[in-house]
Amino acid sequence: MANLVLWGHHLDEYQEMFDLNNKDLQGRLLEYGSGPSAFNVEVASRATECVSCDALFNLDESTLKTKATLVFADRAAQIAAQEASYDFSEYGNLQGLMKKREEGMALFFSDYQKGVSESRYVGIKEIELPFYDFKFDLALSSHYFFAGLDNQDIDFHIKAIQELARVAYEVRIFPLIDNHGELSAYLGPVLLGLQQMSYGTEIRSVPYHLEPKGNAMLRVWAHQCQAKAA
Repeated sequence: MANLVLWGHHLDEYQEMFDLNNKDLQGRLLEYGSGPSAFNVEVASRATECVSCDALFNLDESTLKTKATLVFADRAAQIAAQEASYDFSEYGNLQGLMKKREEGMALFFSDYQKGVSESRYVGIKEIELPFYDFKFDLALSSHYFFAGLDNQDIDFHIKAIQELARVAYEVRIFPLIDNHGELSAYLGPVLLGLQQMSYGTEIRSVPYHLEPKGNAMLRVWAHQCQAKAA
């Protein structure tokens, strides 16, 4: 968990991370593995549908809040100790980043119970997702893949991205760096594996640049939609 960046991302940050335009934000959106973020509640008035899914959402609100607070504090201390490695210009300074992310987490928790009752926050346990094929226009995953988390090897990346490409017409993943701020060693093998299975892929530069080398996202889409047997 300590390898995760600060939670509490906002809609405006997602717009830069994933190069989202107004039309994108009006579609059917899936947020995957991004923890307590403000994106779902902030985009709700614009999107046709937005569902956020994460293993953390199997927890009750009190347990989730306790875990999120501890992880956030630990990661904040790590970032403060490596302050020179980050570009805080978009936030003013380190304190500005912390304040914005804390506000994002608070907004998430103010919406969590309501969102669970409306099936906007869905707890998952396996790679397989509880959604039908191409239910969503876009699947967005922030700071989950390529981060060097436990049990996320190359095979996991390929299978999880395949599953996202099953339920969404397009998948966007940000960033492509590991927990040391370097381009992930998994990226090449994952791209090769996806391309060999006829998935379309693109690496695109994006405006978001909190970490110097973390300014690119991966786009993935299925070239062919195979009909399932009846």
